[in-house]
Amino acid sequence: MGRIENDPQVRLLRCAFLLGAITDGLALIPMLVPDMAAVLWGFSDLTGSYRFAMGYGASLMLGWTVLLVWAYQRPLERRFVAALTVLVIYGLVATEVFAVVSGAMPAWRMVPTWCLQTALLALFATAYHYRTVRSWVTAWQGTEGDATDHAL
Repeated sequence: MGRIENDPQVRLLRCAFLLGAITDGLALIPMLVPDMAAVLWGFSDLTGSYRFAMGYGASLMLGWTVLLVWAYQRPLERRFVAALTVLVIYGLVATEVFAVVSGAMPAWRMVPTWCLQTALLALFATAYHYRTVRSWVTAWQGTEGDATDHAL
């Protein structure tokens, strides 16, 4: 068990799953509390249709939060959840870009979210592809070291 716990990919996957679950849990707040949606996103039209759609979205967000907690428990066996999460984040970004382009939301309100999503995308993708990324870094360091050695 100690060997698995010390595996860098396990630690990275656990970090990704935990941060993703926390982020999703926090994302539920403006989805379920219309006043917070008004503060964060500037929404003023909080009609029944809005609440219905947000209720659907909140159900899915809660489900994904639970999925991330589940994946956290056995990260290597369930690492595919990281790849699926990348797909979900891309979908959220596409929706947000559409909202900004259509004029439904000013871009400045999305910048903090986009920064967070960029960090999460990098974390989930790196955790999922850890072995490949590690081999690239190792090869790059070896190549860089060889070039430096030859230059000296």
